[in-house]
Amino acid sequence: MAVLLTQTRQAIRADIGYNLGAVYEGTMTAAGSTTTGVDTNLKISDDLYNEMQIVFTSGTNDGEVRYITNYVGSSGTFTIRGDAVSATADGDTYEIWDRDIPVARVHSFINRAVRAVPRKASPPLTEVGTHSSRELKLYDISTAMVGIEEIWYRTGHDYIDLDNCDSVWSELVDGDVTLTQDIEDKREGSASLVLEIATGLGAGDIAAAQSVGIEDLRGMTHVEGWIWTDTALSAANLQLILSATASAGAETELLSIPAINARTWTRFSVALANPEDDGAIVSIGLKYSTDIGAATVKLDGIVATQEDSESWKRLHWNFWGVDRDQHKFRLRDEGAAEVGHSLLKLVGRKKPNLLNADATECDIEPEYIITKASALALHARADHSAERRKAAAIDAERYDIQAELAKRKIQGPQQIRWVDN
Repeated sequence: MAVLLTQTRQAIRADIGYNLGAVYEGTMTAAGSTTTGVDTNLKISDDLYNEMQIVFTSGTNDGEVRYITNYVGSSGTFTIRGDAVSATADGDTYEIWDRDIPVARVHSFINRAVRAVPRKASPPLTEVGTHSSRELKLYDISTAMVGIEEIWYRTGHDYIDLDNCDSVWSELVDGDVTLTQDIEDKREGSASLVLEIATGLGAGDIAAAQSVGIEDLRGMTHVEGWIWTDTALSAANLQLILSATASAGAETELLSIPAINARTWTRFSVALANPEDDGAIVSIGLKYSTDIGAATVKLDGIVATQEDSESWKRLHWNFWGVDRDQHKFRLRDEGAAEVGHSLLKLVGRKKPNLLNADATECDIEPEYIITKASALALHARADHSAERRKAAAIDAERYDIQAELAKRKIQGPQQIRWVDN
């Protein structure tokens, strides 16, 4: 199969127009006004383009669609109706469409063709972000993914343990925070660290900090860990401090924890801003950067990692399955034992992009979309009471066949577990 060359909706629309013999692409040869454009390369017949649609495809009016109400052939000047546009300029490009093929209809046919793509022809998608735990066997699948071909797990990477959270932090504890351990609700090791935050803790306070010895994080790129709260958090409500000073006294790195849902263990990964300055980290702390009121926060397994140092292994097909009703995947006992605590990579398929703007790129074989949409447009034109319309029906059948041939050339997955219904 040929290499997929992506095309925008604008390029696909033009190709459809040429299939139908319904479009003219031009470039303005002089400046116009807010209601007129000039192209002296157009034909010289007065009123030839009246009632046709013009689509501006560059310049300040890019994407605007108007009807032409008057055309003066001697000067190549056309007048548009409706809301005025910005003054047209020399060099602006445009399309003119036949009267019986409105542009909105072409866009509708394009998206109908996209929606008709069979599941086997759906675009590939790889997602890295789910992190396994021996405490879990059922994991969410993103709404973008419609089928999983393979699951890979990280077997090795460069990392430095900062704190496994198996012990209660003691270097610094704010008076409005109580620290305990939870040996039941954890994600790795023997326990998680529990911070009971009272309403008295103020925005900007350090809830707690812990000594980590002396860690050289130069060469690391991210900090990863597990977090749980009983309150939904927005990004940066909580921040992790890496400090070269005891009790997290200086913010050598201030890492904003992403948004998380309430009562859900979430694996976070945050990029280091200045790893070259992180040669002597001696303390980590949790900063209460926004006052969210009383809350319970749990932390577990905080490590520094190096991006692109990973090695991966594919999990055997028999060791996992999908739960369509819950839109989740499940690790069977053998799979959970094999992956342990690992970053997972899901290789699968996603829903194709609907092309709702001219700059949107098609992520499936564009030749299928072009021929299928051309067939739909010609079927809509067909009227067996007129010879010209009969020809449209014949052409529609020809493009249907071409679309089917293009679809068959699309390489589908060898085996896949679909998660959509």
